[in-house]
Amino acid sequence: MMRVSPARLYCVSLFCFLLLGYFCICGCKNPFKTRSSPPPKFSEGTWETPALPEIVIQNLLYAYNEKIIGNFIQCLCDSFRFSAPEDSIDATNQGRAELFADWSRSVEIKVTTSIFNTSRQNPDSLGYILSFHPTLPVPDQVGDTLAVLSRDYELFIFDLQANPPETTLAKGTATFQMRQTSLNWWSIYFWSDIPAQAGENDWADFKAKFR
Repeated sequence: MMRVSPARLYCVSLFCFLLLGYFCICGCKNPFKTRSSPPPKFSEGTWETPALPEIVIQNLLYAYNEKIIGNFIQCLCDSFRFSAPEDSIDATNQGRAELFADWSRSVEIKVTTSIFNTSRQNPDSLGYILSFHPTLPVPDQVGDTLAVLSRDYELFIFDLQANPPETTLAKGTATFQMRQTSLNWWSIYFWSDIPAQAGENDWADFKAKFR
């Protein structure tokens, strides 16, 4: 058996000690430690991790009123679709069937971005306030991975360029179908909108003006 001299053992120990000190001084992380993906960062507005379906609704409400498109996008699944059946029929009867047709995630993001930018860049011309009614029109349906939540809403739209300024009220019921996705987060894959009364102004009418 090969014997290690005390001098050689001392040199090896000293080298290991100096190497360890170097890593500590440089602030290096343990190279053998498993790395984990950092959580998404939201530097603006009000946003909470959507661990529950109702949190998605709150995130969407805050994102809309605060006009933060990044937070709004986080509420939508990749397969997102929007539908406004009554408005779509009216649009078809008026020869504008394309107005609500094929409303995908990309369309929703484009429309909402336009709304947010218009209101932010021209605060003296367009304003709005969205609110959800605290009383639910129907009970929430929440399963292990799927959920359906309906909310009555009021959307006050301010045309500040009119003389005198005008306020339009859009009322209706928005129904959000959700699923649990990555990180066990919830997001919306289908959103339908109907007016409070047939023929009255609703959220979909407001959105369609920016398509």
